Amino acid sequence: MNRRRELSKAYKERRLIGGVYRIINKETGKFLLGYAVDIASTRNRFDFAVTTGSAVDPRVRGDWDRYGPAAFRLEVLEELEKPSEQTQADFAADLQTLAQLRRAEFVGADEY
Repeated sequence: MNRRRELSKAYKERRLIGGVYRIINKETGKFLLGYAVDIASTRNRFDFAVTTGSAVDPRVRGDWDRYGPAAFRLEVLEELEKPSEQTQADFAADLQTLAQLRRAEFVGADEY
């Protein structure tokens, strides 16, 4: 039982890196802009989707099926470490704001 508490404590105290990312269709140039409180899990989810052939996000499913997983790449635009004193909700709000600021860079580009 003590080991379980140690693992739980270590998980809660881990360094959390969030970020803003784009999933880009290399064939069409269309992209999906998003943010995640754990950017490593987003990378893992994307890699899993590419490996299994399942669409990483429902919004890209049509093109994913048409062009295949190899036509897509994940680009991390910015990473941000969550301060230990910040709540998860505030961290997510900061990332959402950061994503909105980064979206301004792609005005006129074709987004999903």
